[in-house]
Amino acid sequence: MTASSPSDPILKACACMVDSRGRLLVFRHPEDGNMQLPKGTIEPGESPEVAVRRELLEESGIDYAGPLQSLGTLDRECEAGVEGNTHRHPQLWHLFLMRAEGRLPETFLHTATGSPEEEGLVFLFRWLEAGESLDDFALPYRQTIERVRAALLLAA
Repeated sequence: MTASSPSDPILKACACMVDSRGRLLVFRHPEDGNMQLPKGTIEPGESPEVAVRRELLEESGIDYAGPLQSLGTLDRECEAGVEGNTHRHPQLWHLFLMRAEGRLPETFLHTATGSPEEEGLVFLFRWLEAGESLDDFALPYRQTIERVRAALLLAA
């Protein structure tokens, strides 16, 4: 196995969980104040499918064992100083649609685990309605949400 070069994208897995009403699970990140989806770095030797389940559990407390629907990948150029990043770098997000099993609360708090950068942070989760504004989301999250909304329309 070769070491990655600075130009290799950092691989991420993004959980796009929807409920029976087609609402998307989102949370407010306490450090940057923006709304986000559960997402994180794919660990060495870990598949995107395993990573997305782990990230959802670490960031929301939801242990999801259901089917994953791939929504493809999203290229992102991450700027320095954004989301705790110290240097500019490319990212490749693997996006997965998940359908919530059973009822989840309308809003809930979860203390993040697993990541040194986010360990102990408290995330406030809620459901994003189908037509709700995306103004509080950074561009890659808006692009991801549009992809989720398109997939839900195709499935309807």
